[in-house]
Amino acid sequence: MEKAWHGLVGDSNPDNKLLSYTTQQDVVQQIKQGIPATFSLTIGASVIWLFFGILVGVIAAVTAGRLSDRAITILALVGISMPVFWLGIVTRYFLAEKNTWFPDGEYVGLTANPVQWAYHLILPWTVLAVLYIGFYGRVLRNNILDTINEDFVRTARAKGLSRREVLTKHVLRNSLIPVVTLFGLDFAGVLGGGAILTEKVFDLHGVGWYAADALDKFDLPPIMGVTLYGAGFIVLLSVLVDLFYAYLDPRIRPT
Repeated sequence: MEKAWHGLVGDSNPDNKLLSYTTQQDVVQQIKQGIPATFSLTIGASVIWLFFGILVGVIAAVTAGRLSDRAITILALVGISMPVFWLGIVTRYFLAEKNTWFPDGEYVGLTANPVQWAYHLILPWTVLAVLYIGFYGRVLRNNILDTINEDFVRTARAKGLSRREVLTKHVLRNSLIPVVTLFGLDFAGVLGGGAILTEKVFDLHGVGWYAADALDKFDLPPIMGVTLYGAGFIVLLSVLVDLFYAYLDPRIRPT
């Protein structure tokens, strides 16, 4: 009986590939097809949220206690509190459906048309980045305010360095270490298919969209494949983050 079962499995799947229960398609191949859209979404959104997150954090720290700091805090809390799917639906409706200022979803390959590639991804990039900008800004603001009181900052000031040099070369560089940790984990999570809601709302057939479709159908093999795929990126990015620590903080480098 067992030999007959193995023979039946071998006949239907001679290469022992991980196949979907519903479509009988190769899971690895389907993930590979979704990688370009997911990579494009992740890289563009991460550049936006990292740049504006650092900018917001520095401005809030420099103007701590002032009106601008409080306004940034309120905007950051609003951005963090807005659900991605809600913001995506609202922006798609008003900017792509009601007013055709942007494309209504879908994905255009970078090699096919670079201009249309960026044009189709502006809304997904923005919607996904809003979630992280406020959080990164608040984390960096608190780190900068804590680092300002460190002994090495006082030493730098005593040497006669300007305020800008102290902020950029000493305070900001050391304050970025927790942000780098967050960025590595968030980037790996989104790259590993974590942007399920964004890809689903904007009809981007990436890894996240593939995982959401598998969840709707209770299709176990694609879920397993996407999980392993995402776990691999988390491990890889964690190693790269640890290596980058040594660049930011010389005290971490091996002697």
